[in-house]
Amino acid sequence: MSSPEMVDYIRTMIRGDHEANDRIEARLDELGWDGFPTLLGAVFYFAVNRCFGERTTPGEIMRFVADMRASTPVGTPEIDANAAERLIRAAMDPGIETDIDPQMAGRVQGLVILQILGDGAISDEELDALLVEAADLASRV
Repeated sequence: MSSPEMVDYIRTMIRGDHEANDRIEARLDELGWDGFPTLLGAVFYFAVNRCFGERTTPGEIMRFVADMRASTPVGTPEIDANAAERLIRAAMDPGIETDIDPQMAGRVQGLVILQILGDGAISDEELDALLVEAADLASRV
């Protein structure tokens, strides 16, 4: 089950508040990260479905992933483009197989969330609503 700290961790990550994010990360290191992958997956699901629709083509997803990889800061661990594309498609179609290494999946999810929701792309009110919805979904999984 996700905690309020985990929700705040994702909020500060999206907002680029590195100082608060580091503080919350240290707190979560003490409390434990149980439930975080599920919460991150739920936020990823809502972010992807906010950005892409049923008419999205595979080429649009490929361009999105290529742009995301190109804009990833130096020093950030590399992500697998095929895994990223597959995870995005799976968020829109649960029938798609996603046998992807959990660490790679987490990196992809985090970067996709930042690409879609970061840099002021979403208002505070919309972000709060999305995080509440994601936390609710994560608590039911």
